[in-house]
Amino acid sequence: MNSLESQDYWLGLRINNERYALPASQVHTVFLHPEPEQSIKELKISGVVVHDGEPVYLRNHFQLLKAGRGIESAVPWQQVLKRDHAPWIVVLKDGPGKGLGFRVNNIVGPFHCAVALESPFLQYNDSDFYLVEVL
Repeated sequence: MNSLESQDYWLGLRINNERYALPASQVHTVFLHPEPEQSIKELKISGVVVHDGEPVYLRNHFQLLKAGRGIESAVPWQQVLKRDHAPWIVVLKDGPGKGLGFRVNNIVGPFHCAVALESPFLQYNDSDFYLVEVL
C-alpha cells in the first residue's frame, strides 16, 4: 500500500441497479426484512420496523447518504426504492442518526479493499462501487 491508498472494510449496496460502497465502520447492522402481506386487522406503521427489540426508523437512502463524485446521473440515486424490491435494511451506527436505516436491493460483503484517496469508486470482484458516506 502506498500513501495514496486507504484500506478499510466496506459494505457493498445495490440500489436501483447501481453499486455503492459504504464504510463498514458507519454501519450498525444489516438484516433481511421483506415486506410481509398485511391483513386489515394488523396495525401497520409505515416507515418503522423492529429489529432485536429496537425500532428502526426507515428513510430513503438519499436522505441519509451522500453520493460521492463520479456518479454520472443523479436520477437512479434519487429514485425511491419499491419495498418489494428492496428486502435488505441497513441500520447506521449510533450518533445523530441512531436508529435510522434505509432499504437496499441487495448487499455485498463486508469486504476489505484498498481505495486510492482521490478515487470516486473502488473495485471489488471486477465490479465498480461508487463511494458514499453518511450525511
